[in-house]
Amino acid sequence: MPENLRILVVADVHGSEKAVYLIREIHSRYSPDLTLVAGDITNFGPASFAEKFLNLLPGEVMAIPGNCDPIEVMDAIERSKATNLHKRIIEFHGYKFIGLGGVNGGFNLGITFDDNFAERFLGECKGCIFLLHQPPYGILDDVGGGKHIGSMGIRKAVEKAKPLVVISGHVHEARGYIMVEKTIFVNPGPAKNNYVSIIDLGLKKVKMIG
Repeated sequence: MPENLRILVVADVHGSEKAVYLIREIHSRYSPDLTLVAGDITNFGPASFAEKFLNLLPGEVMAIPGNCDPIEVMDAIERSKATNLHKRIIEFHGYKFIGLGGVNGGFNLGITFDDNFAERFLGECKGCIFLLHQPPYGILDDVGGGKHIGSMGIRKAVEKAKPLVVISGHVHEARGYIMVEKTIFVNPGPAKNNYVSIIDLGLKKVKMIG
């Protein structure tokens, strides 16, 4: 069995300079093995902010873009110290991570996917850790009044692959975590508002911070 892995989860920075100080403080306090950034690093650009932001984060970092990140953020992630997990599968400390940034339509700056692709791509990574911007439909995706804006393709992939953990952002109002069957779903909340999360994988524990 893989060892315990402590992950610092960050989403929806939206160009906030202060988020760097928050993340560095939390990192020094909790000593995570890995930081995951679930998109919307910038607030409609510039891409240079994403590169600068990621380079200021301590330790190992994996990141994906969000719907408020312009396409140029993809190159900025590649240039930074972070590993770009968008549409990739990477093994780290015995765990498999798979990433999918952007959203399945709606408002976006060009980073998007279709639900058939999401279902096929994510659905083949059984027992993995999903790093997403958009949540699966019906789980941590309620913007209020019972309106859900998650991806049905991602939801089908979850049902097929039964991931260990599903990390998403995008829906600021749906901050929290929940276990469905044996999968832990986490939305850390927007880092721009001083929200992050810590996940201890081996212990199956989530701590919401902020």
